[in-house]
Amino acid sequence: MNLSESIHGAILTLIELGILLGSLGVVSLANVVHSAFLLGLVFTRISLSYLVLNADSLAAAQLLVYVGAINVLIVSAVTVTDEPTSPNSTTNWSIGYFITLGACTGLFSLSTIMIYSTRWSIVNESKILVEKTSENNVQGLGYKLLTTFLVPFELLSILLLVALVGAITLARNEEVTTMNERSVSSSSRNTSSLF
Repeated sequence: MNLSESIHGAILTLIELGILLGSLGVVSLANVVHSAFLLGLVFTRISLSYLVLNADSLAAAQLLVYVGAINVLIVSAVTVTDEPTSPNSTTNWSIGYFITLGACTGLFSLSTIMIYSTRWSIVNESKILVEKTSENNVQGLGYKLLTTFLVPFELLSILLLVALVGAITLARNEEVTTMNERSVSSSSRNTSSLF
């Protein structure tokens, strides 16, 4: 896409804001089915950001692999195994959530510091060598993934890891809650049958 710089920046900002808000929705919604569908929207927005950055092949791979395969697998697994939750259920915040929030904030800060302190001029110097040796499209794609699109690629992997850990945590918490409710109701039935 050949857009002016200000329009390009505005589109990227809107897409990134959608990715951020969608990711927060994935990890904060109590209903796992809604989280899984929101994860699909986050994957789609990530592919849109690749499209705006003129990485058409990465955008297509993102749509095919993550939206088309992984998210469909997650949604089908959740809908088969998930029990419906009440619409007024809330997420219980415990000390573990705040410890996890601190750890994630620390990792994000460390990643940001490392990105800004890296000397990226080394990458530009290696471009001359690769332009001479890369005559194959696969080599060119590998070079682009490991140089030009390295930071978005790594940020995407961190985002996916955080989203999947959040979805697993939410699924486990709902499972524990329903198991506790069942044990309480079955124990009350047992005690009432004795009298």
